[in-house]
Amino acid sequence: MHLFQNLNIQQIKKIIFIWNEYFLERVYYTRINLKNKLLFGISPGRMSFAVGGTDMPEYCDRFGGSVITTSINHFTYVIVNTRQDNKLQIFSSDFHTHNKPTTYEKLKPQPGTELAVSFLKFLKYKKGLNIMISSDVPPKSGLGSSSSLAVNLVNIISTLKNKNPNKTEIAEMSHHVERNIMKMPMGKQDEYISSYGGFNYIQFKKNKITVNPIKIKKKTLLELQQCLLLFFVGGRSNSKILSNQIKRIKNNSKETMDSLDTVKQLSEEMYSSLKQSNITSFGELLNKGWESKKKFSNGVSSKKIDKIYDSAIKHGAIGGKLTGAGGGGHLLLYADTTKHKKIIQQMTKSGLTQIKFKFTNEGAKVSNLYDYSSMK
Repeated sequence: MHLFQNLNIQQIKKIIFIWNEYFLERVYYTRINLKNKLLFGISPGRMSFAVGGTDMPEYCDRFGGSVITTSINHFTYVIVNTRQDNKLQIFSSDFHTHNKPTTYEKLKPQPGTELAVSFLKFLKYKKGLNIMISSDVPPKSGLGSSSSLAVNLVNIISTLKNKNPNKTEIAEMSHHVERNIMKMPMGKQDEYISSYGGFNYIQFKKNKITVNPIKIKKKTLLELQQCLLLFFVGGRSNSKILSNQIKRIKNNSKETMDSLDTVKQLSEEMYSSLKQSNITSFGELLNKGWESKKKFSNGVSSKKIDKIYDSAIKHGAIGGKLTGAGGGGHLLLYADTTKHKKIIQQMTKSGLTQIKFKFTNEGAKVSNLYDYSSMK
């Protein structure tokens, strides 16, 4: 498979920019030559339809959980180049931050490099390395960018160490570091969809997670994609929302538990709708899921978001949801294509930006940049 087969021209230009700006111009004291490994990692973001929440260990370890989710063509990128010394250096193009060359023992995180530092420490990679990280989407925007980057880092560092973990092992290591070491309140679906890729019905149990690829007719999948609209609402911090949700689950809050039970049932109904090629029913279930999700925790929605969502429904949307934990990020809407023009006009008036996307079939991959035909 060619390295850039699934990338659009803007994404290819971004990779070239990263290479020129950070490695060729700034890493002037590290001579890049064919004796050094030069690897490129790419990992997809995700779009969750059955609103999530039941993938939280606090819930699924007791009751089981399930989600409908797909990988999309908004990626995280990692480029690594081995060094002749034992220094580690990290760049984040999104945060414009730079960990200057230092030893493994002295390596400290900076804004935008926390994940890279955490995974270098967890995987005990102590050899000399330049790391460049970048993303198509901003962090904490509801498209799974942090978990996509986590999966990307596990994959590429494991490759450097000549390890070959499977997709489940990559997802589990990624989740372990994010949840247990970095203390991020979160479920497991993001790491699994970035690792596996594709359109999946994922079931969560205490000691078993099953990724079920959904067999959807190509025509149905295309129609579904054409009926969906995505808009950037604005950044948000989801930690408080998710921490409050976890607290409610632990306290067996009736409202939260009933809502989680409902969305788990809705995920099963969505699964059935997709297999039957009934995408209108799928859109209607999105609306039911969003109404239940708002009861998960404080801050999932707001008066502003409710007003925007109601306007979308008024102008032809059948259903929709915020794509992440809530509070902001991206708004996903389902509507017949004949209604799109009016909806886009209304969302633009509300200050939202439309974001183009496509479903993808593949999960995280690593390529040797000296060998354009190699892709793991």
